[in-house]
Amino acid sequence: MTHHGHEPDRDRLKDFERRLEQSLQSQGKSTGPDKTEGTAAGLALRVITELVVGILVCMGLGWMADKYFGTAPWIMLAFMPFGFAAGIVNVMRLSRSKQADAVLGGKGPVAPSVKDDEDED
Repeated sequence: MTHHGHEPDRDRLKDFERRLEQSLQSQGKSTGPDKTEGTAAGLALRVITELVVGILVCMGLGWMADKYFGTAPWIMLAFMPFGFAAGIVNVMRLSRSKQADAVLGGKGPVAPSVKDDEDED
């Protein structure tokens, strides 16, 4: 008798999973622009993080080298441009990623058409 009690629960669970999947798919189709804006914000946050982390890692390494050699902030300051360059390289790599293509590739031109201005002349 306990075996029969679990069967309806499994059927209900499968039915719920199926309905949830359908609901998520329909929401994904209807909220395309919002989803893209969220992904764009996530991409922008990743770009900022890549830049900051690159700079902080190189400055941290420079700070440790300064502490070891007793050379005040000079090695840290010398490593800063390398951190910035590493951050830029990571951002360039990120811009060629699938996530960036999904965000930037699907959008049309950002600037409005110039034809409207020419009509006023």
